[in-house]
Amino acid sequence: MLVVMDVFALRRKVLVEVQSQRRVAREIRLARDTVRRYLATPVPERHERQHSSPVLDRVRPRLEQLLEEWSHRTTAKQRITGRRLHRQLREESCEVGLTLVLAELREWRRQRAEVYVPLVHRPAESAQVDFFEVWVDLPGERCLVWLLVFSLMHSGRDYVRLYERQDQIALLDGHVRALEHFGDVPRRIVYDNLSAAVRRVQFPRRRLTERFAALASHYAFETSFARPGEAPDKGGD
Repeated sequence: MLVVMDVFALRRKVLVEVQSQRRVAREIRLARDTVRRYLATPVPERHERQHSSPVLDRVRPRLEQLLEEWSHRTTAKQRITGRRLHRQLREESCEVGLTLVLAELREWRRQRAEVYVPLVHRPAESAQVDFFEVWVDLPGERCLVWLLVFSLMHSGRDYVRLYERQDQIALLDGHVRALEHFGDVPRRIVYDNLSAAVRRVQFPRRRLTERFAALASHYAFETSFARPGEAPDKGGD
């Protein structure tokens, strides 16, 4: 069974990267009927949750430390591989299987790739979503509200909408309305680490909220997040 982020990756490979269903099924070791089912239903049922591994939970701090220490290695002999990480952990008496280490390394690489956003944008390549506090004057009162701005990075076109709160309902509703307005879906959308989208940040990893991950899976766009405190990562003006 797949969790939301696995379904998102599967749908992106087929719908955006235009890989064949046969190739994706072989790559992630699923039956083609299962791949077709998840393409038709972007969100897995709620009971299909990924349970944490007690073994991985014990060794993850050391594994993350090794990944950080080795991240600047560049030569072929120094390159980070799952087998090298596994061997190092075993030498330090950390009992963990190679499969778990390989899976953790794949996730680390995927999350790390999200940090760097190109500042030259091709058509339909990327968009940016932000919330801003604004004051509006209503009859008899002045209210502080939130302005959602959905910007296409190549054309500079914006979709804006006011919301009473900066919450998940506003974030999801703003996406649906903006994408309907533009009539297209960008390949990548860049965000700050909004609590409505990100459940937890453990740089470079992020665990997305279930509903936001389902939205990204449904529209098959890639989510990309700025490093905390690093606004230039977003690439906007």
